[in-house]
Amino acid sequence: MLIVPLIGISFISMAKEAIDQQLTVTDNPSVSVKIQRGNVELVSWDKNIIQIKGELDELSQGLLFEVKGNSVIVEDKLPRSYQGSNKQGSQLTIYLPKKLGLDAEGVSASYQLSQLNGQISLALVSGNINAQQLSGNTKLTTVSGDINTSELAGKINLETVSGDITDNNSHGEAELRLVSGELKSQSAFTQLSVDQVSGDITATVSQVTELNIVTISGDAQITLGADLNKAQLETISGDMALTFTAMPNISFMIDGGPGGKIDNQLTDDKPLKQKYSPAKTLQFKTQAGIGQVNINTISGKISLTK
Repeated sequence: MLIVPLIGISFISMAKEAIDQQLTVTDNPSVSVKIQRGNVELVSWDKNIIQIKGELDELSQGLLFEVKGNSVIVEDKLPRSYQGSNKQGSQLTIYLPKKLGLDAEGVSASYQLSQLNGQISLALVSGNINAQQLSGNTKLTTVSGDINTSELAGKINLETVSGDITDNNSHGEAELRLVSGELKSQSAFTQLSVDQVSGDITATVSQVTELNIVTISGDAQITLGADLNKAQLETISGDMALTFTAMPNISFMIDGGPGGKIDNQLTDDKPLKQKYSPAKTLQFKTQAGIGQVNINTISGKISLTK
């Protein structure tokens, strides 16, 4: 009888070999996946088995597939230096237990992930990420590539330096960071933090209670609900339009800053010009003003509507 956690098993497969290998693993395994280039699909199933199917990179020096106790390693070993794109890379589908810890990485690779639950981390240098129905604690990053997600749950961290983020139907707590990319989101986050440079934001987050946004050189259009209780919003060289689906219960403090404009259509309150400054400010509340929203802008327009 083979007991994998005590003995351990490994496979070594060579370049351009069509592979179909599987190993038995423990409950809730800790899985490390390193596929430097190509296309990788990570799919869940209800088995304590990890199966790898597909074809290795044409430059592969061997695929390491190894189980040691609770740890699993999947690595397509490449030379230290090489040229080419992910068209010559690995083409793999990896079947994983639904509940796991996952630490995956790639250099010039695109990943698809679906229906996984646990501590999930994926970091790419150049490649796109598509993820659906992940739950737990999810962190997805790519330096140059787009991130498309849907139906994520739990704590969510998405980051791209040169690419777009598109998210739909997710819920939980999210941190989103972008440089030179567009953000589009229609989700039921309760807490949301966005840092964006050089790109626009279009988001409908009607169930959010806490919101933090910093945007530079980009416009933001945010649709909010009456649940908003706390927000810190800052924009530099960009406009921000907040649309409420229902009247919030909030105290607003808005600083127009140098070159800023304020357009309040929630109430009849008007911005006031500072005595020794061209900047305008506006303080007002809707309903009892229980929540607190602070907004600052430099060279941007702040619009509030319902």
